[in-house]
Amino acid sequence: MTSTDSPNAGRNWWGWGNVEKYMHISPGSLKVVPLSVDQIKLRPSRIDISELPIEIAKICSHNKFERLLHSRGRDFVDIVRNIHGIIDNPTDLVAFPETEEQILTLLRYCSVHMIACVPFGGGSSVADGVSPPSHNHGYNGCITIDMKNFNKILEIDKKSMCARIQCGMYGPHLEEKLKEHGLTLRHFPQSFEFSTLGGWLATRGGGHFATGLTHVDEMVESVRIVSPQGITQTRRLPGSGAGPAEHRHYIGSEGCYGILTEAWVRIRPRPKYRASATILFPADNAIDSFLRGANAIRLVVQSGLQPSNLRLVDGPELYRTTQIKATEQTAGILLGFESASKVNLDPEMNMALKIATEVGGVVQGSNKLHWTRSRKSGERKGIAGKWGKSFMSGGYLFSEACVRGILSNTFETSITWDKFEAFHKQIMSSLQKEIVKQCGSGTVTCRLTHVYPDGPAPYYTIVATGILQPKDRRVEQWKAIRKVATKIMLEYGCTSTHHHAVGKFHRGHYEKERGTLFGPTLKAIKRVHDPKWIMNPDVLIKTPIKKKRSQL
Repeated sequence: MTSTDSPNAGRNWWGWGNVEKYMHISPGSLKVVPLSVDQIKLRPSRIDISELPIEIAKICSHNKFERLLHSRGRDFVDIVRNIHGIIDNPTDLVAFPETEEQILTLLRYCSVHMIACVPFGGGSSVADGVSPPSHNHGYNGCITIDMKNFNKILEIDKKSMCARIQCGMYGPHLEEKLKEHGLTLRHFPQSFEFSTLGGWLATRGGGHFATGLTHVDEMVESVRIVSPQGITQTRRLPGSGAGPAEHRHYIGSEGCYGILTEAWVRIRPRPKYRASATILFPADNAIDSFLRGANAIRLVVQSGLQPSNLRLVDGPELYRTTQIKATEQTAGILLGFESASKVNLDPEMNMALKIATEVGGVVQGSNKLHWTRSRKSGERKGIAGKWGKSFMSGGYLFSEACVRGILSNTFETSITWDKFEAFHKQIMSSLQKEIVKQCGSGTVTCRLTHVYPDGPAPYYTIVATGILQPKDRRVEQWKAIRKVATKIMLEYGCTSTHHHAVGKFHRGHYEKERGTLFGPTLKAIKRVHDPKWIMNPDVLIKTPIKKKRSQL
């Protein structure tokens, strides 16, 4: 198999998305030119396909392109290392199963032969969640399991408004098929183009919508999982008070117990009517402007309103992405309501605008609201549309920044309202100082991506010119900046991640934020499902180091 006829032909191996999206980039503008697949020196596979049982060998590939694509996620650190050809720990084989029986056979074989298994949906992890385990764990190899063949809607129950969907289904394909029935899951993460239902479930992913059902786990009725110990499925129920919720043990488990193969999820009619507005908050400086906007958002969400969009964007970021006619220090709220049947959204919109303007907000444009039937799910116009388009293309912009020599990365968290103002002031100040210390200059901006009555989820973006000579120091610079952020987040009791999963990257912080008994509880559940500890080692749960795995 060659890269041109591989199952993922057309994908960009080193960064985000499809190759053709990068065609507009002039090679002369690149500070770092990514190596081609042929230029990469890749360690030979430690697993000989010819020695595998035939039922396993027929679904596995040692194709170089596939091994490269499946050896990392798409965080800034992953991409920078990729473009420099630093592939120090590649996966050995990539499996493309088509049935649960094939997955079960593979997992049981790997348990006997101490081969690590890493589930792979779209590979969009920014938390080091899909990379092979480190060498010192002593596994006899690693097989990455690509779920792209599990890509069908198996059943739609319109009476209960639920659908049974295979977990390898990518976001666009899932929505396209639901649209044929006038339905939607209404879950649109920034990674939507290259992430799957299984990935959303395994990471407890957050969608695009700012209030209400922000996380995918609230949309799940039941799940089905294949572990080395067998196949299990949770009961399909609208709700239950029978003990701890079984399906929630698997949602957010990040592949450390087994592989999610299908799920019953709650669906809804596609929205037809929308109203939107932009509200700016003039102030003497960007921090004050942002905090005024945050106060308005708090009052809106605590009023009981649940806008589909209630996103506060820092002045410099809003100006950069929309070219809005305001000073760069002016933050703005992107406000929106939507409905599948309610034509008149005036009451909700007017109430939200009244709340925001009473605390200093200024509504942009005409006060007259215009109602339109959407031709496309998620369609937006005006400022919100410009910002939304930039947001959804973030993966491409992110990757492009890496090859242009720019340090560009993000992190997110959540915190209660009573602590937010002090936290935000401190982290903005401390990060700006560290950016200058590490890079000489650069910026940190913030947006509130999701908001709740008891607190927001702030999302911070760092942009700076990295130091590339005599060597590329951007990974080192980013780690220093991120270390400062993590320290402050721990001091204020923030979560390690609001919607990007724990992976290996956030595990240290996660271990400090969880309760005393919960770590041992997770390990106990893992021993039941995966007694040989082959499933996604070191992700979410630290894997015990054994020099000779065969003796476990």
